[in-house]
Amino acid sequence: MAIITKIFNYEGGVRIAEVPAGTASVTIHLWGGAGGGGANEVGSGGAGASGHYVTKTDLDMTAYAGVKHMSISVGGGGAGGTLGAGAEGGALGNSLSGYSGGKGGQSGPDGPSGSGGGAGGATVFTVFDDGAAFDQTVLAVAGGGGGGGGGAALSSGAVGKNTTDATSASPGTLGENGAKHGVNGAGAGAGGGGADGGKGGSADQGDIGAFGGASGTDTVPASGSSDNGSGVTPGGQASGYYSSGVATGGASNSAGGNGKAVLIFNIPSASNYKVGGAWKKLDQMYYKHNNVWKSIRMAYTKVGGVWKAIFANDIQFTINFAGFGNENGNPASGTVGTAGQPASQSQVEGGGGGGGQPRGVPQTCKQQYWGPITTKSPLGYQCKSNENNGGTTRVICTYFYGRGEFDLQDLKNDTEFSRQSLSDEVKIGYWIWAIPLVDWMKKHEQSTHWWPKLVINATRMFATTRAKELSYKMGTRTKGSMIGKMVRLVGEGGCYIVGTICKPFIADKYLEFLKEYNKDVNLIR
Repeated sequence: MAIITKIFNYEGGVRIAEVPAGTASVTIHLWGGAGGGGANEVGSGGAGASGHYVTKTDLDMTAYAGVKHMSISVGGGGAGGTLGAGAEGGALGNSLSGYSGGKGGQSGPDGPSGSGGGAGGATVFTVFDDGAAFDQTVLAVAGGGGGGGGGAALSSGAVGKNTTDATSASPGTLGENGAKHGVNGAGAGAGGGGADGGKGGSADQGDIGAFGGASGTDTVPASGSSDNGSGVTPGGQASGYYSSGVATGGASNSAGGNGKAVLIFNIPSASNYKVGGAWKKLDQMYYKHNNVWKSIRMAYTKVGGVWKAIFANDIQFTINFAGFGNENGNPASGTVGTAGQPASQSQVEGGGGGGGQPRGVPQTCKQQYWGPITTKSPLGYQCKSNENNGGTTRVICTYFYGRGEFDLQDLKNDTEFSRQSLSDEVKIGYWIWAIPLVDWMKKHEQSTHWWPKLVINATRMFATTRAKELSYKMGTRTKGSMIGKMVRLVGEGGCYIVGTICKPFIADKYLEFLKEYNKDVNLIR
């Protein structure tokens, strides 16, 4: 009895071999590629779903042995989304052509948000005749995981679904692309490849996170079993053939793990020789060609018109790249994101053609700031300081924090120091010019012209160096900043002069703001 174990990892092609004559059965372990995570903005991107696991012990191969070819295609993991205005979604995880996942949905063009994660490709085991398509007879499929939805300013994205919502597009085995956002918001996660490809998720209304995509379905041989996994965690980890990271769903911004396949062939054979009156099993055979000994992998004899294996120690698989991969998934069926006010509820359930876990959507503010809506609080919502635990009193610092260009601890120290140590005149003088500047930077942050770039980069340098100097004074940094000292000296002095001159004329405009920005109010908690 010959037991031959073949292990296949993702390599971007289809592995092909003849089914060896005499093959009785094959035991299979298949893991599909996992979905990639959506990209972060203020809200985090949703994680991708794990690839599915399919297994079957002693799948009968006698009907195919010696007359058909077999193929194994390992699905790739979907790529993570990216952050930006009109950012492309994560690339799809490839598989046998027609069984790949979809591409993540593009973020909206009007402001930086997270794009959706790409979905995983299915892992597919087939047999086929000479000249026929590789998937002429599909024996087993492990579906690819759905991609996570992109995060946005006001909420996280939903995770990819481990279960499926089958596409109605053609081919039905190809996962759908995630829906894009048409204005300012996140792109959706894509659907995984499988026996039925999964639907991609929908984008939503307003600048909130998008939905995740659905995973592809499985083809499970009779008396076999499957496991969809849970969240990012794949099934089949108890198998001794599982490898760390295989089929693991991608975290925010991260690619999903590639799939894997293990085929264990059972080929009845016997070849023995006698030494000293005892029979010994023959485990190697050779022949001489041009005076060079060559290994014999298989040897057969015909009995009653049927070929029987007398020796087998390996099966040689060749690789075919032409029949593997897709440039795009099926067209998105999810809803394109639009402008408007998102739902006012603490949690919005996944769905919309892909769904997943709830997305955290903050309550609508009772009262918004008088200041610009374009600035973002550290928690991503434009509320007064006593609502939703956020505030935008440090408008420039908060603006750069929302872009991922300002350290949170420095922001906390900046806010605390300014609240405790700066006079009302300095605060008013700062708000007079800083709020219009943030408005202007927001409008021009995507410009390629040298002047907006210079202003934004210079403003960021001045803000970050001042904050580093303040963090040093407050004991959370070991080194201060000489530039930060100069910014404090010139900036705080200038703001005091402006605030002193203007305060008598505009004090009422800032009265409520100053009341909330006093020493007894914790603006960042």
